[in-house]
Amino acid sequence: MGASPVIEFDGGQPMIQPWRATCMQVYCNLVNGARNRDEAMTIIHRSLDRWSTLMRGPAREGGRQLVLFPEFCLTGFPLQESAAEWIEKACIEIPGPVTERLQKEAQALRIWIGANSYERDPAWPGRYFNCSYLINPSGDVVLKYRRINTVQTGSPHDFMDQYLAKYGIEGTFPVAKTDLGNIAMMPCGEIMYPEAARMFMLRGAEVLLHPTSDHGASDIWSWESAKKVRASENMMFLISANQTGQIGGMLPQGSTAGHSKIYDWDGRILSDTGGPGESTVCSAWIDVEALRRMRSIPGSGNRLLRQRLDIYRPLYNSVTLYPPNRFADAPMDSKARILEVQQEAYDNLVKSGVVQRPAGS
Repeated sequence: MGASPVIEFDGGQPMIQPWRATCMQVYCNLVNGARNRDEAMTIIHRSLDRWSTLMRGPAREGGRQLVLFPEFCLTGFPLQESAAEWIEKACIEIPGPVTERLQKEAQALRIWIGANSYERDPAWPGRYFNCSYLINPSGDVVLKYRRINTVQTGSPHDFMDQYLAKYGIEGTFPVAKTDLGNIAMMPCGEIMYPEAARMFMLRGAEVLLHPTSDHGASDIWSWESAKKVRASENMMFLISANQTGQIGGMLPQGSTAGHSKIYDWDGRILSDTGGPGESTVCSAWIDVEALRRMRSIPGSGNRLLRQRLDIYRPLYNSVTLYPPNRFADAPMDSKARILEVQQEAYDNLVKSGVVQRPAGS
């Protein structure tokens, strides 16, 4: 179970057999009310206890399995906490003591596990990241992506030059080359930014894992439409695992209403939980070889072969909207600082002629 796949050969190339993806639609137990790290860790490990039980369901079916948990589902997100308070209370190392439990589960069950957590890293003191990560059946963390487009958390874009110098484009937009195919991860609201998913496609991604914490039941801000479009425009599978509710915080439980979904390369829904509630109903076979065949056929249906990137570059290069490197010298210390930078981004939009100020302002 979960061992190396049976490989057939076609023209000298290894053939990837279909594998099953399952969205682990679970509740998010918030740690905002915890008074210290010990109390927060008690909540986190209680959630992990439940995750461990739930993962045994997909794993018992045998074959190659990948399970995906929702965005920041072990902690919730910072509300009134400062950056320093959130780092101390809720952020983890990846890999580290918390992920070690998931790594051991991956080994024991011989499955792939995708998840998302707030991360702290000694290499970047005072900073924290919204980090998506993938664990293979050997228990190794084979992929880590730190969210770029974010409002709640600092972003690598805030100290872009330093980040790119350390990790390069490969580490900034990582794609794991695996025996399941080429896998990337991108959380929640980044689905609204075409460039984010396009970067992963251009780096070879065939499957995009999308741990999310959105409403799910309605197309608020067109998030549901964006999921379909990101899958279709990039001709990739999109696996979107959503929370089914947030417990113990200021937001109503129904703010995240499930409806996890799996899409194929044409934006068709392969599976949907159909509603809220703890569930593993959203599960589907992923046929990467079928995707590769579709990507290889010229014609109107192949969106990849019709891309004309060069004609867009001059305009992209001439416009700066959200300014990079605004927290290069010192980490972002509060969400209020992010709003200040967003005001600067708006001013840039006006100066570039992209938007017009409303009358009377």
